[in-house]
Amino acid sequence: MEWEFAPEQVIRAEVDYGLEQFREDMLEEVRLNLSQMDDVQQQKIFSVMYDLCYWVATGGKYEEFLAGLDQDSFFPGFLASIEERLAPNIEMLGAILQRLIMERVDEQGIPLEAALKQVYEFHRQVVTKPLLN
Repeated sequence: MEWEFAPEQVIRAEVDYGLEQFREDMLEEVRLNLSQMDDVQQQKIFSVMYDLCYWVATGGKYEEFLAGLDQDSFFPGFLASIEERLAPNIEMLGAILQRLIMERVDEQGIPLEAALKQVYEFHRQVVTKPLLN
């Protein structure tokens, strides 16, 4: 995806761009790029792409994620082919998560370990909500 702002601006809270907006934008991008597929297929692809972005944004290795997928499925080859195109999404998601952590640590005085747990829980709640796009 492309934005009119940089991940650094999200980190510094110069731009109000959150997890929900990112997920909606990413789903919209999937739908635009894969319009020939039905909604169920688009949702599945979005879910795996998002999980990959989250995995890498939180310190996992791209190749490790791919290795954990069913190698006979469509996903490993597809995700390997879009690694370069996903890089900005991974960077932006990392910035959003970093901002969420910093809000808790710097602005609310929460210890880092507790902030990480809170952001993990917040993330879990967001990803379990259905997207409206």
